[in-house]
Order: sequence, then structure tokens, then C-alpha cells
Amino acid sequence: MTTEPQSNQSPPEPPPAPRPTRRLTVPTLPRAAAVTTGQQVSRAEINELITALGDANHPRHAEAVDALVALGATVVPALCAILDTDRPWLTVYRATEALAQIGDGRATGPLIKMLKHPNANVRWGAVRALTQVGDVRALFALRDVARSDQGRTTWGESVAGAAQSALELLSRRSIWAQSLELVKLAVVSVIFLLSMALAFGVIGTLRNELDQFGRYVPGQTELPTLVLPTPRPTATPRRPTPASQPTTLPATQVITGTALQVANVRPLPGTNNQPIGRINAGDEIIFLARTANDQWYLIRLGEQRSPDSFIANPDGSGTGWVNRALVSPPPTEVPIQEPLPLPAPTATP
Repeated sequence: MTTEPQSNQSPPEPPPAPRPTRRLTVPTLPRAAAVTTGQQVSRAEINELITALGDANHPRHAEAVDALVALGATVVPALCAILDTDRPWLTVYRATEALAQIGDGRATGPLIKMLKHPNANVRWGAVRALTQVGDVRALFALRDVARSDQGRTTWGESVAGAAQSALELLSRRSIWAQSLELVKLAVVSVIFLLSMALAFGVIGTLRNELDQFGRYVPGQTELPTLVLPTPRPTATPRRPTPASQPTTLPATQVITGTALQVANVRPLPGTNNQPIGRINAGDEIIFLARTANDQWYLIRLGEQRSPDSFIANPDGSGTGWVNRALVSPPPTEVPIQEPLPLPAPTATP
């Protein structure tokens, strides 16, 4: 067994009783019953307890570790400050005991440095404290100790064996933590995919609605009945025309427009009669008259027309009525004409 350097400042503390096993278990050390981290304590009190750690003749030597643990996180910086090779090994060893029970992550760095301490007791205490702190940053340092440290404590514990046990415990903690993170990532991914699927469904439905908006299908789609009135100049008054007398335009005045889409041409304004013709988008039309409510225009086809456009009025005039929503508005005023009802068909003798 390797002989470890001893402090000449005070008699060494009697070695602890032999442990039944060399495997570290969690929790290895009991926590202090009353840890009052918010308790106010003077610097002199902390210094006295730290001095008592390594001085077996000090009246508070036996209770020093428990008293420091009871103070909790308040004393962690002071305990970390004494983790040094210049301090007596017993002081450093008992400081690792206190830090193991407090379990504060701020002690991880100083405890890792103590894995290189020349005293095996201190190295074993540092391994135990790192296991209790549970910081995965210590895994690489503990792996080196488990491979290369041949030291044993004064009571026969193997430092390498303790490090191997610590590695197994910390690895299990790390695996559980990684598994939890994977579960969280999977849940977030599923929620994201469901949100994307819902968004695509809403967008698809909205797109279909927009594609159908304003489309006219003959025989299926009702013609619009509410349209905005077309502004007209008010400066020129006009004389009302009797409903029974159709208004004729001067021969030289021709008001033209354009069909906006495929539309039915009817013998009377309204949809309660059968079409007598059809116009196509882009056809040139000639406005002849309009109804008093400005909803229907009396038209005939111009020279620029589609080959399958026609108006077959029974009276042979080549005129018919079309809804104003289906053609461009006339560039000027169109006279009013209230159409006469269609004559009743006569029986053939």
C-alpha cells in the first residue's frame, strides 16, 4: 500500500470504520436535518469552523462538518477556497465531506482539481463529493482516475474503484437526462407536425374558396343582384321617356363595350326566362338601352366577337338583355327602355 504524506500541523484523525462495500450508492451521505441557507452567519464563525475541520484538538472539531452543512450554500465559496494542496490533508478531506452533503454545483471545478491531490484520502473524498454533486462535467476526470489511480485510503478503500462506481451512477443519471430530452424533442416535433398539417389544411380550404369566388357557371351560379351603382355625370339633365315608348339613339352615336366573361343573353331582363343567345369574354357589344334600375342592358353584338357568340331574338332584331355585372360599363349615358312582355305563342291551324 502506498504511503501517503501526513500533515505535521496536528495529529491525524482516527480512520473511519471500514465500509461494508466499496460501491457508491445514491444517496451516499445523509443530508443535514436543518439546512438554513438563508441564515445570517459571520465570516469569523465560518473561519472558526473551517479551522476546526483539521484540528483534532479544537473544541468544535467533531461538529464542524455538520455545522458547515447546516449553513448550506452560504459556506460553499469558503469550502472551495480551502481545496488546495497547501492545506492539511485532513482539512481538505473533511471539506469534501461537507461539500458532498451540501451538493452545490459550484464545487465541481475545485473538486475535480482535488482528484490530483497527493493524498489518497482526499482523492477518495473528492470522488464521493463529485458523485453527490452529480455534475456530468466530472465524467472525463473520473474516467482518468478509474483507469490510472492505484491509491487506497488509510482504511483500505480503492480510489479507482470509487471512481468507477461514480462513473456508473453519473452515466445512469446522464442517460435518464438524455432520454428525457429526447422525449421532449419528440413531443415538440409531433406538435409542430400537427400544427403544419392543420395550417396546410386551412390554407388549402381558403385557396379553394378564393378560386370559386366570382366564378359564373351557367345553370349553377345565380347572377348577382346587388351591385354598386356606376357614377354618372349630373350636369346634363335628361328628359324622362314614357315606359311604353322605346328610346332610339341617333344613327351616328354608337355606345360600345366589352363582355367580361361568358354570359347568357335573354329576351327580357331577369333570370326567369330562357336565354336566346350567349356572349364570350372579349366580345365587342353595342349598348342600346338599360332598365330603370340599371341592372340590365339591351345589347347586340359588335364586329369583334367570338365565332360561337350569338343572339337569336325571335323578332329577328339580334338584340337581347344581359346583366350589367357581366359586361364593362358603358362609357356614356344609355337611355332607359322598359321592355314589353313577350307575345303569347299562337296555335298553328
